Amino acid sequence: MVKKLITIGDLVLDIIFPVRLPVVGGQHQPVADRRIEPGGAANTVITARHLGLDVLVVGTIGSDVYGERIREPLAQTGADCRFVVAAPDTASTLVMTLTDRASGEHVFLGHYDDGPEMAYPDGLDEQIEAADALFLSGYTLAEKRMAAVATRALDHAHQHGVKIFMDVGPLLQMADQDQVKWALERTYLLLLTEEEAALVTQGKSGPEAYAELLLQGPTYAIVKRGAEGCTIVTAEWWLEFPGFPVEKVIDTVGAGDTFAAAYIAGVVHGLEIRECARLANATGAACVQKIGCGTNAPTYDEIMAVLTTTGEAVNFLC
Repeated sequence: MVKKLITIGDLVLDIIFPVRLPVVGGQHQPVADRRIEPGGAANTVITARHLGLDVLVVGTIGSDVYGERIREPLAQTGADCRFVVAAPDTASTLVMTLTDRASGEHVFLGHYDDGPEMAYPDGLDEQIEAADALFLSGYTLAEKRMAAVATRALDHAHQHGVKIFMDVGPLLQMADQDQVKWALERTYLLLLTEEEAALVTQGKSGPEAYAELLLQGPTYAIVKRGAEGCTIVTAEWWLEFPGFPVEKVIDTVGAGDTFAAAYIAGVVHGLEIRECARLANATGAACVQKIGCGTNAPTYDEIMAVLTTTGEAVNFLC
């Protein structure tokens, strides 16, 4: 049976330029190429589609040409975009991504448009009740056009026992902290980096931060550690899962978003935690070997190739 994921908010357009970091004023660099791709939650959506999930996308875009550059690629993957709304007289969220291909590091420069709040879509509650998982990034809670929809959707999912997955992300500090606390109380699984833990624990880090996070509601947390893999933290134990070696890291943009999609896919298909972690780590490794993400997100075959080369088989078919 096909599993269903609903994503809430965080629809952006990434404009990706390869540069040498740091970029210094007065020093000019030629840019050899560029990619324009849907980013943010779109990376999760496209990867989830590559892994065989049905995906319903909920969010806002601007009534501009950039909005269609976000929505069209999602629809082309077979994602259900009926609840992607182009708000009149608004601009789409644009993120200029400066990527250093020598190191794989990147810098984001974002323009986040406000605009009117999105109305709660008719029929969304029924879609949530039929879903296996709901996903949102921390940025969605700071996205003024989406915050009210996100709150109601999370509450409905929680009331009906739908697993809620939240990725903290680097912009959670922009959100109302009471709303963040409320969302954490309803979250099944929290994804974050070591640096992002401080954003939801008033500056704490390490074991102290993770212990506090789990007291706030999540059943468990996954700490994404880049090339080193991930650490899964519960109230009783920690498990570390090493990353997969890659020949060359080309671009880390979207790796965390694709990691989230793969982990969710593993959970809703009933894989054990160890297999979910391996699948997600392999997806991140496949992602960083390509330029940008969006329509360039890892495919099923690319993810399986990472697993095959290291002998780390995962019983996942799509």
